[in-house]
Amino acid sequence: MRKITLLIVLIWTATSDAFVFYEDTKIWNQETITFYFLDGTAQQKSEVKKFANLWQRYTGIKFIYTDKKPSLFSFKPYYKITFKGSSNQSTKGAVNGTIQLGNLSDNIIFRKMTILHEFGHMLGLGHEHQRTDRPSAFNNQKLIQVCVKNQQQSRAWCKENLSNINNAEVFIESDYDILSIMHYDLKNIAGDEQSILQTLPKLKSNTLSYTDKYYIAMLYNQNISDKTLEQMHKQDLWNQQKFENSENKKTQQAMMNLRTSSCKTLSYGKHSKDGKFCKTGFMIIGTDDFGFPDGEFNTCYNSISQIKEQMNRYKYCQLSKTQLHNKRQNWNQQFAQYGQCKRLEPNDKNRQEFFCEEGYSFVTKNNDMIGEKTVCYSSIDSVFSAMKSNTVCNLDNFEFRKYQRKLEQAEKTQMKTKFCKVVKRKYKTINCPTDFDYTIINLNIQSKPINNKCFASKFQAINAMSEIPFCES
Repeated sequence: MRKITLLIVLIWTATSDAFVFYEDTKIWNQETITFYFLDGTAQQKSEVKKFANLWQRYTGIKFIYTDKKPSLFSFKPYYKITFKGSSNQSTKGAVNGTIQLGNLSDNIIFRKMTILHEFGHMLGLGHEHQRTDRPSAFNNQKLIQVCVKNQQQSRAWCKENLSNINNAEVFIESDYDILSIMHYDLKNIAGDEQSILQTLPKLKSNTLSYTDKYYIAMLYNQNISDKTLEQMHKQDLWNQQKFENSENKKTQQAMMNLRTSSCKTLSYGKHSKDGKFCKTGFMIIGTDDFGFPDGEFNTCYNSISQIKEQMNRYKYCQLSKTQLHNKRQNWNQQFAQYGQCKRLEPNDKNRQEFFCEEGYSFVTKNNDMIGEKTVCYSSIDSVFSAMKSNTVCNLDNFEFRKYQRKLEQAEKTQMKTKFCKVVKRKYKTINCPTDFDYTIINLNIQSKPINNKCFASKFQAINAMSEIPFCES
C-alpha cells in the first residue's frame, strides 16, 4: 500500500491566480462530482462520459452528468461543461468551474486525449511541461514564436500554457513524466521547426500514463494496491491499443471514401501514377490516379474535415471525367517546355543516349542532356519546376548559342582518351549495319577497332569507351 508523506494540497480558485493551501484534505473531498452540460450534441456528451470514466477508475470518485441546470439555491459543488468557444481549457480544483471543449479534433483519438487532459485539470493537475524540473529545452524562446504561428493563439496564451514555469508547491512530489496526459505534444507546437524539434524530448502517449494513475490514486484512492494498479494499467494499455487500431482503420476508410467526380484520396505509403505520395497523411489526387500540377495538391492531410474542405474548395475537384481528361492534355502541353528546355517522356532518350525508365527528365530544346547525369522526376509539375530553376533553361538566345558551342567542344574532348578514340570510319574487318558508322580504335594500333562493335551515334560509342578499362587506364 502506498503512503503519502506530504498532505499539503493545492486548489486553484475561480477568481484568482493564487494557490490556496489546505492541510489534511483532498482537492475533491467528496464521493461524487456532478457535471452539468451547458450544451453539446448527444455524441459529444457520450464521448465525455465514456473517456472521462478512466479517471473514475483511479480516483474512486463517481462522475454524475446532467442536462438539468442546478438550482440558484443549490450550493453543491458542480462543474459546467461546454462545447462552445475556440479553445480547450478547464479551471482547477473544487470550485464550480468550467471545462471548455471548444476545439475538439475530428480524430476521435485526439478527442479522447483532450477530454482526459481537461478532466486532469479539473482534478487539480497542472501541465507536466511547466514543472520546475522540466528539461531545459523547454526554455527555448523560439517555442513561443512557433506556438503563436502553429497554434493560432496569442503570445500571452502561449507563454501561460507553454513557456511559464509553475513555481507553486505541489501536493505530492513525483518524477517528471514525459508520458503524462498533462504534457503537451510539442510536435504540434513546433510544427516543421526541426532546430527546435531535435532538442525536445520525444513523447508518445495518447492516454493516462502509469505515473498519472499512480499519483492520482495516492491523492484520492489509497485503497488501490500497487499490484492492482499495475494490473489495471496493463489492461488499460491493451484496451487503448485496441481502440486506436480500430479507430485508425475507421478513419483511414472514411478518408479513402472521400471523393468527387474528379478527385479522390491517396493513402500514405501509396504512389500516384506520376509518383506523388505521402509518408504520413493523405493526399488529394485525380480519379485517374494522377496528381495535380498545383502546389496545394502536394499537401498531406491528417483529418477528414481538411480533405472535405479542400475537395469542396478546389475547382479541379468539381470537374467531370471528360473535363479532367481535357485538363490533363492541356497540362501536358503547358508544362512540356520552359525557356531553352523541354520535358522528355519516360523511355525517350536524349542525344547522349540516356533516358528514364520511370518518370520524366528534361533536356535542352536540341535534346542535349543538361549536366553530368540525367535526373528523373516523378511528375510533370516537378520536372517543370526543375526547368524553371535551371540556369541553362533560363539562358537568352545569345547565351544559349555560346552554351551549345561549349557542348560541341566538350564532345570532341570526350571522343578521345589517352589510348582510345571514337571515329566515324568503316573497317573491312567489321560488318557494320547501315547507319552504324561509329567505332572505337586503339590509338597505338589504328589499323582496326579496339573491339568488333559498331555504334549508331558517337554518344553510344563514347559511353561504351568509358566502360573499357584499357581506354580509361
